[in-house]
Amino acid sequence: ASVLSSDVIPLPPRRHMATNSKTMRIPAFSTLLNLLIATATCGAYSSSPMASNYISNNFRWSSSLSASTIGESTTATDNITTRDLLSLPYIRSTLIRQEETIIFALIERAQFRQNRIVYEVGGVPGLGVPPGSSVDGGEEGELSFLDFMLTGTEALHSAVRRYESPEEHAFFPSRLPKRTNSLNILDYPQLLCEEEAISSLNWNKILYDKYLSVVVPAISTNGDDEQYGSTVIADIAVLQALSKRIHFGKFVAESKYRSDPEGFQRLVDAGDADGVMKLLTNEKVEEQVLTRARLKATTYGREPMLSSLPKAQDGEDSSTSIIAAAAAAAVVAAVEAVQSKERGVPNAKIKGKVDPSIIESIYRELIIPMTKDIEVAYLFLRCGREPPMEYACDRMSVDVTKLHPRNFL
Repeated sequence: ASVLSSDVIPLPPRRHMATNSKTMRIPAFSTLLNLLIATATCGAYSSSPMASNYISNNFRWSSSLSASTIGESTTATDNITTRDLLSLPYIRSTLIRQEETIIFALIERAQFRQNRIVYEVGGVPGLGVPPGSSVDGGEEGELSFLDFMLTGTEALHSAVRRYESPEEHAFFPSRLPKRTNSLNILDYPQLLCEEEAISSLNWNKILYDKYLSVVVPAISTNGDDEQYGSTVIADIAVLQALSKRIHFGKFVAESKYRSDPEGFQRLVDAGDADGVMKLLTNEKVEEQVLTRARLKATTYGREPMLSSLPKAQDGEDSSTSIIAAAAAAAVVAAVEAVQSKERGVPNAKIKGKVDPSIIESIYRELIIPMTKDIEVAYLFLRCGREPPMEYACDRMSVDVTKLHPRNFL
């Protein structure tokens, strides 16, 4: 989890960071502005001699898993195995890495109109049977364009063992063909409980429904732009990224169970689902996830301010200036949000590829709750009891029909 060492972050001096703007002070938003600037500044200084000391002294947050976190040797020629990549350190780090995957996928989908026709059965006629799938043409009748593309994609991925991984779950497992090639079975560590009921936990049905009914209307403009193929390809990228993220709740639940097996067993024996939910909830960490998601969406969803790029001096890495421009764009987005608030327009349209508050809402109202629902169901089964009906795979324990973006400026 991301933990800042202080509310106000000291920034190192930059030789080429000249600006004509006066220093702006916005007390209610100073921490966010500091965080935006410092986030990019850390990246900008990654190639400088003072980089490692500055970052380690001023920040404490997880980063992508490197070779040093897997084994002792860190040379470029070292190999790592599938067993290494599914170790507990990997599970912790990959949750943060997945944020970029999800946010970029949502930004890609947001560029197209809603194009509801691709979700309607028969909306795009003449598709036939998805290539490689086990779907019989007369078994389920016509499919929507998204179902057709997703089924075919999963059939292809299944052939190369994607859904043999404990971190991957198909949206249409009944349509997957039996693998007939001679690829070896991958060696996965047994991190999860081996109970069949746990292995079959799959929240993709409710995720699929909420994606179409809640997420798409929130991130895409209403209407049709006839970009049907590009739309469903973007949809598949979002759905697969979200599915992987929420199903990592199984690994998180197993880790939490091992830290307090007696406590979880006692609550499950009493049928206390609320108690289980409370025990596994860490509100501080969840708030950090939401802040990170919003800040990343603010940064990635803006065009960098290329017009104000300082030229790199001889011998200086040009990436420093590029990252500085990205940081400036993110700060401008934050300032615009504050100014909209001051002008009495708190819900003014965000200038960018996607509204960061929508991304944060997707995490707060869908991703985190679904992940925790999976954790509760897993923990009940882990402790030998069926989970309550509200934690069944085809529903959310607290239903969501519309996102409610927060305005906390």
